[in-house]
Amino acid sequence: MRTGRLMFAGLFTYRDAPPPEAWVDADIWRQTLSPFVTPDVAGYWQRGNALLVETQRFNTLWSHHAQVAPWHEGHLMIAFWGRLDNRSELARQLEIDATRLETLTDTQLVATAWRRWGEQLPEHLLGDFALAVIDAKNRKLFLARDPLGVKPLYYWPHPKGLIFATTVSALRCLKELEPTPDTEWMARYLLHLSMSHDRTGYREILKLPAGHCLSADDKGGIQLRRWHEWRDDAPTASRREHHWLDAYREVLEEAVRCRMTSAYPLGTENSGGIDSATITAYAARLLGEPGDRLHSFGFALCEQEPEFILATSRETGIAHNYLVTVRDSFNGGDEGQIARNLKVLGYPEEHGNASGHTPFYRECALRGIRTLFSGFGGDEVVTNHGGHLRYELLDQHRYGALWDILPGNPVTRLLRLGKAVATGYPRPDYNPNFLQAWNARWPHQPLRPEVVARLGLHEAYMETARYDAPYRRVNDWIVNGLLRMPHFPTRLENCTLVANAYGIDYRWPLWDVRLIQQYLSTPAIEKVGPKGIGRYLHRRAISGTVPDKVTWKPSKDMGYARVHQEMQESGIVEIAEMAHHDEAGLHPALEELLDLPKWRGQIDRAAKGNVPPQFGFSFRKTARAVRWLNRWLQ
Repeated sequence: MRTGRLMFAGLFTYRDAPPPEAWVDADIWRQTLSPFVTPDVAGYWQRGNALLVETQRFNTLWSHHAQVAPWHEGHLMIAFWGRLDNRSELARQLEIDATRLETLTDTQLVATAWRRWGEQLPEHLLGDFALAVIDAKNRKLFLARDPLGVKPLYYWPHPKGLIFATTVSALRCLKELEPTPDTEWMARYLLHLSMSHDRTGYREILKLPAGHCLSADDKGGIQLRRWHEWRDDAPTASRREHHWLDAYREVLEEAVRCRMTSAYPLGTENSGGIDSATITAYAARLLGEPGDRLHSFGFALCEQEPEFILATSRETGIAHNYLVTVRDSFNGGDEGQIARNLKVLGYPEEHGNASGHTPFYRECALRGIRTLFSGFGGDEVVTNHGGHLRYELLDQHRYGALWDILPGNPVTRLLRLGKAVATGYPRPDYNPNFLQAWNARWPHQPLRPEVVARLGLHEAYMETARYDAPYRRVNDWIVNGLLRMPHFPTRLENCTLVANAYGIDYRWPLWDVRLIQQYLSTPAIEKVGPKGIGRYLHRRAISGTVPDKVTWKPSKDMGYARVHQEMQESGIVEIAEMAHHDEAGLHPALEELLDLPKWRGQIDRAAKGNVPPQFGFSFRKTARAVRWLNRWLQ
């Protein structure tokens, strides 16, 4: 259950600091929070040294009961952007009559919980959220963010106060303060290394990391702490047991169900793969008859995609299907789109899916859809292939279980087992596939040699080629590898904000905290099937709900090789023309970073068309990054 889409910005000044009105115009903040969609409720509240501005757009029936924004009562001001999935449990713990939940907003429930638990509040909340609590009486500020970073939250720790907002754009329109573009961040952006748990494109502006909270007092004291930790607590098991499958399936269904309550039609992305098909099929089944309540959106750029996308829609009775069949060769590089998204994000987009899925947002807005589901997150955890299980079983001397998951006929598997025992399956320092690609692409990087050396960027670049190589257990790779990568919260932040600007609330059921923890707590033997069938736990769980041709598809390939070849043969000339236009008007800060003779040579090479794959891949990404940076700086 959830309230509507809500954006907020706030200011908490310290002792002897100028009053809030000297820092910012509340009306300008309100406009910045909702630049393209008219909010259903908007307002601000100021008391003493604190200011809170909020805009909200309704989604559920009970969200209409939010008649004022932001919520305030006595000395408390609270903003809550997100979704509470444990409303009933919270009501019981807080001794709130269950009948009141129909009209009680999430923010009101959070306020009651704050009075009970104070700064231990986040540990009691289940869902995706960013929240701010201002206690004017005790002159304290508290910020918190959900464990996975679905809802973004940024802050500026100024010597005279702390400014915070759910978008960096709100921190760019202060009266006397102007943030400084970070040159090192820009250099890293050009190498696609800028994603971070706590840094942004501005020196002064930070992200509150996922699963963290921050408290501040009026003396300027700030404390940052991690409030959420994943448990790597899967028991060792020698054989598969059905109760683990039942437990996983139950949590998976709830992860979809709890995100479906909306007073408006629902949208779902479907690529034809296991992850998105899971969300689509479960949503359709839970609705019973999808009718006009569920709309499916997908990219059909490969020859196999329409077949697999429509297989799920046909089997589940989804009548409204929208397939995008034309690729944007510059992927979000249109100047108008960049200008719009800079107004939303506040600095350059770091993950292309945010603007890349704009066709879906536009269709949703036209059809009154305010919730869009995505299957992103599965590959990272719950549909992880589980390849590390081979090393895990070998290191534990569980040779029978290892023999079971090795591919081939019995004799071949026995030979592979013997080789594994004899060699110990030594792991290289780097993922071999990544290392090969990284080495092939590095010569095409566009920065001046002195910039690379001064910032140690070659070392940072090659470090990412290690990827999964250091790990020998499934859970270790997920907990200490994947879930610590800044790539994932950054994608969630970018997609959340860009979709929100179209009035769309993005939902990622496979990033459900309970589902991820259930997977981590499940024995590793459940995660890989006989002869090495990957994604085994999830495949078994969705069997009967998702079509078998999707569920048991042996590979993720939809015919991508032909598409990649077409990308090399077409579109590159158009990108070179755009890059040439941008190069003629580069901002001075970019000129100081780029090796201009090298970059101009690459533009000339691309202008001839039909370039080698690794050069084409690097050139597209660099041209896009240069365009974003140039528009931002200018």
